[in-house]
Amino acid sequence: MAAWRILVTGATGNVGGKVARALLASGANVRALVRNPGNSRLPEQIAVVHGDLT
Repeated sequence: MAAWRILVTGATGNVGGKVARALLASGANVRALVRNPGNSRLPEQIAVVHGDLT
């Protein structure tokens, strides 16, 4: 069975970062939508996507 593909917004924040890491640990394919990719401290297994929803 293929892993879930999930996009997390706010993944560089406190709650979003924990959610993204928990999803990754559960086997999901995680992408994170971030405004400033340079400030991202996410694991390299999480694909960082530059964008802004405002």
